[in-house]
Amino acid sequence: MATLGSCRTCKGQVSSEAKSCPHCGQPFPLLNGVDEAQGYFHAGNKIAAIKCLREKNGLDLKDAKDIVDSWEK
Repeated sequence: MATLGSCRTCKGQVSSEAKSCPHCGQPFPLLNGVDEAQGYFHAGNKIAAIKCLREKNGLDLKDAKDIVDSWEK
């Protein structure tokens, strides 16, 4: 079930299921460590990106991998 939270960038309300903030466009607005994880990803270290998301958000492996895989598109 989706819940509402505040975007970490603009503080606008956003659904927990949103892939981007409808107000400012920030990707995955409710996740912590996205900028750090994307840095690992763009440096070619996909495993570190997945690990970062898992540690900072308590995600399981599949969910973190799905998020990182979505950056390849």
